[in-house]
Amino acid sequence: MEQYQSALLRYASRVLNNQDAAQDVVQEAFIRLHGNLDKILRRGVQVRGWLFRTTHNAAVDYIRRETRRRSLHERQAAQADIFSADRDVRNDLNERQALVMQHLNALKPKEREVLVLRLQEGMSYKEIAAVIKRSEGYVGTLIHTATKKLSNNLRNAGVVS
Repeated sequence: MEQYQSALLRYASRVLNNQDAAQDVVQEAFIRLHGNLDKILRRGVQVRGWLFRTTHNAAVDYIRRETRRRSLHERQAAQADIFSADRDVRNDLNERQALVMQHLNALKPKEREVLVLRLQEGMSYKEIAAVIKRSEGYVGTLIHTATKKLSNNLRNAGVVS
């Protein structure tokens, strides 16, 4: 748990944009690991990849549950919370970091997810492909598209030249 917890929390936080939900999702992944550890070890599955995949699945499940529960009013309230959280982030971080994070969060969830796995977690295309259950070629295309979008958006915002 000590070995993977912080990396899984960073990953889930970026995917969900919600620290509390990320903690719940990572806890769920470790509970599932505990229940399936013998089976995982017997099959020779890498624990790291399994945990990231399970965290991904739990995050997707969380997003689906939340999407179904929300009404229009709750969405508007959540947007107000996001804007106030963005102000807190800007106060805590320098302006460039806040802008980069804002533009990263503006990407589509899959794009944001693969960038976080690649850049923050240092995963290979093959490892990312296993986590999101897509081909390495798809991962490469997604990373290329997301990087290009992020770069263009940051250039247009004047964050980078």
